[in-house]
Amino acid sequence: MNKENKNKMSAHGRDLAYGGKVLGSIAAIVGIFIFSVNVAFASEITPENIVSAVNKEREVRNIQPLKVNSKLQNAAGNKSTDMIVRNYFEHYAYSLTPWQFIANQNYDYSVAGENLAMGFSSSEGVVNAWINSPAHRANLLNPEFEEIGVGVVKGEYVENGNPTYTTMTTEMLAKPKPKISQILSAISEKIINIFK
Repeated sequence: MNKENKNKMSAHGRDLAYGGKVLGSIAAIVGIFIFSVNVAFASEITPENIVSAVNKEREVRNIQPLKVNSKLQNAAGNKSTDMIVRNYFEHYAYSLTPWQFIANQNYDYSVAGENLAMGFSSSEGVVNAWINSPAHRANLLNPEFEEIGVGVVKGEYVENGNPTYTTMTTEMLAKPKPKISQILSAISEKIINIFK
């Protein structure tokens, strides 16, 4: 649960002198080039870009990449939409848990996790913030997780009376229950419903 700080750039340095000529403009041109290269590598926040960035972090550490699951995608999208519509940024709010969003999609999981982000301008920014936060990093790099869903919703969010247009990102990570467990759960539920 991180919000990206609004970064400001400031240049501080000396003009370089060579043979009595000021070379400050060369430093400025180099600075513009470096800034432009960094901007060029920033990708728009989309589910696909988030998944790609997450899987790069996992693969670098020899952790199996996550597969996109449509039910988790729907759960994450619904959570991001709910946070924009109801104006909150929390894992638990309005008596809802992250797990209810997953269960509402009939996704049967053995383990699940959720990461949230708001106010970022790039997919890399979102994933870097998660990697730099111990709790979010633990979710992102958990080798138990096999599947992922990402919901990205843009809209107005009001904080301290100040409305801002933002991007709400929800990442749902999970490991589905083994098929046999899912079958046994379904049978057990049917038996319970018979005796109600």
